[in-house]
Amino acid sequence: MDAEAEPGPSIAPRPLVGRVALVVGGAGGVGREVAAALAAEGAGVVIAGRSRANAQHALDAIRSADPRADVGFAPVDLVRYADCSDLIERVVSERGRLDAVVNCANTPTPGMGGRFGDVNPQNFTAFLEGSLTTVFNLCHAALPALAGLGGGAIVNFASDSGRVAAPNQTMIGATRAAIMMFTRSLSLETAAQGVRVNCISSSFIKDTPVYETVMSGPIASRARTAATRAGLGLPGPSDIAQLAVFLCGDASSHLTGQVISVNGGVSAG
Repeated sequence: MDAEAEPGPSIAPRPLVGRVALVVGGAGGVGREVAAALAAEGAGVVIAGRSRANAQHALDAIRSADPRADVGFAPVDLVRYADCSDLIERVVSERGRLDAVVNCANTPTPGMGGRFGDVNPQNFTAFLEGSLTTVFNLCHAALPALAGLGGGAIVNFASDSGRVAAPNQTMIGATRAAIMMFTRSLSLETAAQGVRVNCISSSFIKDTPVYETVMSGPIASRARTAATRAGLGLPGPSDIAQLAVFLCGDASSHLTGQVISVNGGVSAG
């Protein structure tokens, strides 16, 4: 009697095969990890941003690590609504659909992280445009495409400065809190269309260019304190990425309007 054949290697399921995800800010430290994680689950991923050169570095890194990854680039300036509208139309035209939008773009405005009395008022408008108008533009432009498929997911990004008051975070905290409430309210409007809207909130994310900048800025001491207080250790980009994948997939099909903090235990609330 012949020996029973050894089973072949199992192939892990890729639950997002056939789905299309748009990752705005996908060339950054967190965004690139989000794009890579979505591609690893089988999604076709479009990285959008202002810099084609930065995006190319991200695309090369993702493809090198995972030859199966289906990733591409599309330019966008989130401050311009027409750009956001054109971006969504391009993704749907080239990919045939749009299932998830992850907005982890970071548009820094120098001088907005200090004490409010020291902030230059001439930077208010640019800061609000970079922090809030960008979120409004992208979500508004994406909703028809997501709803047209009978459902989809939007994942916004904020920070725990919108939950916990702190000095030197007045402007940043105000806009992050606005993103949180925008997410919650929008989720109630879009639930009937099957569009889920959630928000990932972080404190400090190690191993990112932003973290390195923070460590040399006015809140460096706060960052060091947070790292000490984080009983689980500060999260890295991959920790954030796995949550983003969950929020884009079917496993979170009844989860909407939530703001989820990933901070390693720095705070709870």
